[in-house]
Amino acid sequence: MTAIGSVDRKAVMKLLIPALICNMLAFTSILPLFPTILNYYSKEGHRDWLYDISVQGLKSFQEAIGVPHSERYDKVFFGGLLGSLFSALQFISSPTLGSLSDIYGRRAIISLCCIMTLISYINWLKADTFAYFVLARILGGLSKGNINVATAIVSDVYTPEDHPKGMAFIGISYSLGFLVGPMIGAYFSTIASQDAPFSAPAIFSIVLTIIEFGFLFFLPETLDLKEQKSVNDIKKTRKELITPSDLFQFSAVNAPQEKKQEMQKIGWIYFLFLFLYSGLEFTLPFLTHLRFNFDSMQQGKLYLFTGLLMLPIQGRYVRKTPIEKQKAVAEFGIACIIPAYLIVAVARNALVLYVGLFFYAIASATVVTSLTSLVHVIYPQNEKGVLAGIFRSLGCLARAIGPIVSSTFFWLLGATSCYIMGALLLFIPLILLKKLENPAIKKTV
Repeated sequence: MTAIGSVDRKAVMKLLIPALICNMLAFTSILPLFPTILNYYSKEGHRDWLYDISVQGLKSFQEAIGVPHSERYDKVFFGGLLGSLFSALQFISSPTLGSLSDIYGRRAIISLCCIMTLISYINWLKADTFAYFVLARILGGLSKGNINVATAIVSDVYTPEDHPKGMAFIGISYSLGFLVGPMIGAYFSTIASQDAPFSAPAIFSIVLTIIEFGFLFFLPETLDLKEQKSVNDIKKTRKELITPSDLFQFSAVNAPQEKKQEMQKIGWIYFLFLFLYSGLEFTLPFLTHLRFNFDSMQQGKLYLFTGLLMLPIQGRYVRKTPIEKQKAVAEFGIACIIPAYLIVAVARNALVLYVGLFFYAIASATVVTSLTSLVHVIYPQNEKGVLAGIFRSLGCLARAIGPIVSSTFFWLLGATSCYIMGALLLFIPLILLKKLENPAIKKTV
């Protein structure tokens, strides 16, 4: 089956996936440039009040948890601060953008996100002060609703039974972006001039975003007119799209209470997993530098290794697994992340570290995609946009606070204790998932 209603699934995916790849390449190319960017804004003429306040606040936090003074650690924490800010903004905007896509259509909202992202990159190109740069990042964070709208598009054109196939394509787009984007950014960092260190990557991101918009311009509308909500619905649910307690309860989704309870259970599993996963992921550069004295290039090889493993797992394993077995895939993924972090905790040479990263790659390629498919199979009739937005916002909240909590324990308890504790705590979402009745099987019975 290649179409739902009058929409050709293949035609949609042939435009959506290249658009997402362009988006992810533009987004990830900035990641290796944070040290260069921070050096630029620390200089006289570019340094401003916001930079000074941020530096002082981070120094106080680092001193409180016992982080040794190091320019390298300062930059990692600064990058983490900006990353947490970006995730927090997505937590705020994702449910609203998803809900708007249920009213005005997927194509309109995902195109709006693209235009706002383009404006953020143009502002980044012109940003001569740190406050201006942060403003550009804020705009970029608020407009990063394209993934949850893309998830809603997948739900529109795929049946619930085939939903994992579409989500696997989104996962592959993510993996390609994180595989190639940082390498492009690393190249830009080697040729960056002192006067304009980010002009080339900013122009690169602008060009990619224009190409992305070209793909989206021809994207067919996938929202069934019968499923469109009214503008009054968004007014009624404004509080439900912002308040964390309402988001965890999926209050804005118009579904029977029994269905909402199933969504809530998967939402909590998803949040707990990403909270622990992203926190330990953030501290990995600290661990590899302390134990193995890895430089930026060696750090990049770690992500290249995991990215190369994730692509075939998503493309062949996750995509071809039927919906009724996606719960088992998620369980397997969480079960893999536990030994991954335990092995990393005790690793004293690079070989053992890479063994841990092998299990880490399996979890990275499976858990989020499978849980997303499960939550969408519970009640697939309508409001796919708001459901996708709420679910993604829970992940963004986890990614916003996870690194802060994990880095605190990393420096207070030490790397080994932090990773062992994190690995043991990951049994909680695994046990909760095992106790969960498979919603895909319930639906097919």
